[in-house]
Amino acid sequence: MNEPAQILTAKSLAKAFAQGSEAITVLQDINLQVDAGERVAIVGRSGSGKSTLLHLLAGLDEADAGGVAVAGETMTPASNEARTALRRQYMGFVYQQHHLLPEFTALENVALPLRLNGASQQDAQSRSADLLERVGLGYRLSHIPSELSGGERQRVAVARALIHGPKLVLADEPTGNLDATSAAELMSLMVELSESRTVAFLVVTHDATMLHHFDRVLTLTGGGLEESKPSEA
Repeated sequence: MNEPAQILTAKSLAKAFAQGSEAITVLQDINLQVDAGERVAIVGRSGSGKSTLLHLLAGLDEADAGGVAVAGETMTPASNEARTALRRQYMGFVYQQHHLLPEFTALENVALPLRLNGASQQDAQSRSADLLERVGLGYRLSHIPSELSGGERQRVAVARALIHGPKLVLADEPTGNLDATSAAELMSLMVELSESRTVAFLVVTHDATMLHHFDRVLTLTGGGLEESKPSEA
């Protein structure tokens, strides 16, 4: 069975939040397609709704209107259980604050998605060790997050996002807390893994120096998306 060319499709997404007796529209008529293996950046001013959009695309929040499909399967509307199953099968996540479990080692953090998907402990740890070696952290397997640098923690987060073989990784300001050198290294790592594994990346970022790594750049403004070339963003 051939996989769909479009790994993510969103149609007519809209979202508003109540502020007192008033409804504040954050997103309106959002239409988006991301192809398999494509790297897409979303930029926009603070408060424009970038993180809200990622949450809708991941099925972590419910849109007021519109729908999302992942690998041709409906994300919205769907039950919480169905959305969770789709995320585990097709999606990975990287956040600015990495969200690693503080009491778990790097190896255990990366292995967790595999364990949740039913892999044995031996298989999960073996595959996780291989991937951590690939991202340059083979010597950090037994270290907990507080023993890692910011760049190392984000590389662990990227490995965790990719360990179960997702077709799409959503990343929310993944380089936001890193110095310029660590940010460049992390972005290069994501590009290399994207190309070698044919993984699509949808990344919210404010870092204009990273935009040349993307196939497309979308600006979220006035509740809608506008497209520009990476060199023009």
